[in-house]
Amino acid sequence: MAAKKGRSFLIKRGAVTVAGVKTKGVAFAGEPIDITSDDDLGYRTLLGDVGTQSIDLSVEGVTKDSTLRVAAITGGSLMLTDVTLVYTDGGILAGDFFLTSFEETGTYNEAVTFSASLQSSGDWTYTAGTP
Repeated sequence: MAAKKGRSFLIKRGAVTVAGVKTKGVAFAGEPIDITSDDDLGYRTLLGDVGTQSIDLSVEGVTKDSTLRVAAITGGSLMLTDVTLVYTDGGILAGDFFLTSFEETGTYNEAVTFSASLQSSGDWTYTAGTP
């Protein structure tokens, strides 16, 4: 697989890019279902299916949009619907995410920056891009 520019990896809500994201990370997790019994002679046995699947996003960047700030301050709109990750090959991961943390910082004469964490809620879809 050829290397790709990180700048082409975008996080959007609807059709709008969320803030001026500079660094971003995505973590996929699948929690196994343990079905170990005495018949397994002391070896762990896991069901072939995944119990809980999750996606965690972490983003940092320059504040250009108040979407995340408003969600964090009001507390009533922490669920962000219609969030998409656009990968460098054009692949798209879409679903709903809960804003778990948001921090803004600013120093004199420089841009206001932020960091935020989001966790998936419900199912998601993935549309493959072109390798």
